Amino acid sequence: MDAAQFAKRAICQNDIFNFNPIITTGMQAARMLVISRIFHLILTPSGQPGPVENIIAGLVLGPSLLCKIKKLQEFFIQSSSIEYYQLLTFNFRVIFMFLIGLDTDVPYMRRNLRLASTLAFEGIIACTLFGAASAIAILRLLK
Repeated sequence: MDAAQFAKRAICQNDIFNFNPIITTGMQAARMLVISRIFHLILTPSGQPGPVENIIAGLVLGPSLLCKIKKLQEFFIQSSSIEYYQLLTFNFRVIFMFLIGLDTDVPYMRRNLRLASTLAFEGIIACTLFGAASAIAILRLLK
């Protein structure tokens, strides 16, 4: 599904004055920024970049940790705003990858093309092997 279909489903609903998903999404964004800033203060002395702090904040605030608490899950994850979440997730994923691309040092990569391509291919191979091993382990657990 592409962004146009997400936008059509998320925005064109029967009740166009239903601001509840928008308010919930705004609260979640504010909460995400506060927790991300806390992780920034904790992890900056160890030399971790900003995207790592954002990813850790997303893991803490997502359905894997804090939203396992039933009251928080009912308050912050509402079924009426799932389509808004999908639309925003898609758009912000594109923006996030764009910002990571802005941090790429292209002149360094041109000077050290062999080293940069070796690191890129090693990352691809490592992720492929990890994904294959994870898939095999999960499939064996499901049987």
